[in-house]
Amino acid sequence: MEIIPLFLERESESFNLYDKIVNNKNKISFQNGDLLIISSKYLSISEGRVKKLSNVKAGKESIMLSKIYHINPKLMELIVRESDEIFGGLYGFVLTAVHGILSPNAGIDKSNIPLGNVVLYPKQPYDSIEILRKKFLIDFGIRICIILSDSRILPMRIGTVGIALASSGFEPIMDLKGTKDLFGNVLKYTSQNLADSLASLGVLIMGESDKSTPVILIRGIELKLIDKKITYNTMGIESKFDIYIRGLSLHSQRKINSFNCT
Repeated sequence: MEIIPLFLERESESFNLYDKIVNNKNKISFQNGDLLIISSKYLSISEGRVKKLSNVKAGKESIMLSKIYHINPKLMELIVRESDEIFGGLYGFVLTAVHGILSPNAGIDKSNIPLGNVVLYPKQPYDSIEILRKKFLIDFGIRICIILSDSRILPMRIGTVGIALASSGFEPIMDLKGTKDLFGNVLKYTSQNLADSLASLGVLIMGESDKSTPVILIRGIELKLIDKKITYNTMGIESKFDIYIRGLSLHSQRKINSFNCT
């Protein structure tokens, strides 16, 4: 397996992502079966998903929530607009779901962007990378795979790992149900999320802070190529079925019930 960081210019406003990748400074050409891991922020910037906070008008709900969670009202307004669900929060953060992914503050990012601006998640991440993948097929006659990556902190763990905000061109989930483990036990529920695992590899190479490597090419990895469109339902589950969300909700309810009984 070969890992090749693509050298691309730093951007802060709309640009043509496909042209940037194809005309990379490395002069890397692409092959059938290549995997591109693309920073979700880089895609967002290319699509003009940069917002100047001074231009945002906060509504009544956002102003109320901003006081509860101690967040800038204008930022809170964007969080409310961008979130599919809001679960709660604490000082400076709101726990939300966007595109089927649990994310603090609706994935809105203030880093590595001019002061006073924020970057939102892509509006339609699966559609965006599907279009990108098809451009490679049309222009070069090759089938590539794409992962849109973001960094994330895991519950009760220090530091960031990668997560796949979207994927295209390959089967992202390896279903292991019905296979046997080392002791011959049949696996009943296990599946492996290849997209998230590879997204973590991409985030590791991309780095955080002042590093600027928004696209990684992985060559020589065996993936099951597909042409069907993937959606967030392919890789995610509804919050009401998630063990963490359900477990914490039940724990909170028990505390409330216990309090009411005393």
